[in-house]
Amino acid sequence: MSLSLGNGIAVSTNFIKSNPAVPVYDGEENPNNLYAVIYHIEIGYNEGKEQKVKQYIIIDYKDFDLSSDKKNELFDVAKKYCEMKNIPEGDQLEITLLDNDEAEDFLEKVFNNMKVIRGLITKRD
Repeated sequence: MSLSLGNGIAVSTNFIKSNPAVPVYDGEENPNNLYAVIYHIEIGYNEGKEQKVKQYIIIDYKDFDLSSDKKNELFDVAKKYCEMKNIPEGDQLEITLLDNDEAEDFLEKVFNNMKVIRGLITKRD
């Protein structure tokens, strides 16, 4: 196999926004009962002359051996989150489970970097 880099492609991304992570508890709201975390990332882009926002809801959960019922339950919780945030279902919404360590590490780094960047550009009074 012979891999090579191509020319850069212009991407019309207007913004990338990370929302606060939302914990999901199994039982009462207690750190010992933390079951999953919902990450919400918004990416604004132009499609023709119209600005659109793609919503990514990513569910990071503790147990990697979840039954299909438990996975469906997590999707239901994510859909409730979307309802609370007035995020309509459709092609602008993607809900996914974060189910491997490498992807989890990458997402954690992205959120940590976004916190650092936000801290650098936020005006302190």
